[in-house]
Amino acid sequence: MQDLDKNIAEWVQGCKNQDRKSQEKLYKHFYPLLMPVCMSYVTNNDDAVDIYNQAFLKVFSSLSQYTGTGAVGAWIRRIIVNTSIDFIRKQEKFKFQTPIEDAHHIGIDTNILSQLTSNEILELFRFLPPAQRLVVNLYIIEGNSHAEIAKELGISVGTSKWHLNQGRKVLQEKIYEYGIVSR
Repeated sequence: MQDLDKNIAEWVQGCKNQDRKSQEKLYKHFYPLLMPVCMSYVTNNDDAVDIYNQAFLKVFSSLSQYTGTGAVGAWIRRIIVNTSIDFIRKQEKFKFQTPIEDAHHIGIDTNILSQLTSNEILELFRFLPPAQRLVVNLYIIEGNSHAEIAKELGISVGTSKWHLNQGRKVLQEKIYEYGIVSR
């Protein structure tokens, strides 16, 4: 593992010096690790690849800001999440405004999710509309609070809760539909 850490540190330094081979190695190393993050925000592979590529352009252009404290993978992941959010915002295929009185709670047994593979979870996420998928990702996967989501997306806390609950409903229906659990 130390050899890998050493390699990554060398690639990062090479990227800071605009070395194309180092950029390629860093890009390829994190691709299988971070592409699923992109896939959890969008419904098709082309959009996910587009997000990944946009994120790495940002990584390469802002690598001089990486101080070396903390894992570079976590730093890159944060850029990917932010790029995913920006990508979805640009789509303008959905509106975030929902009256707070429409928000209500529906639960989903989180033990069910532990029975699924990551690919099965990604497949289920593809059924979510973009706004719901974004909020579900930020809340469940990234661990953000509704207040943080509301601030980041420019929506109300109630709207964030509504999208999460609507997304949970869709996921719950799909879990029943696939026969993962019975009603």
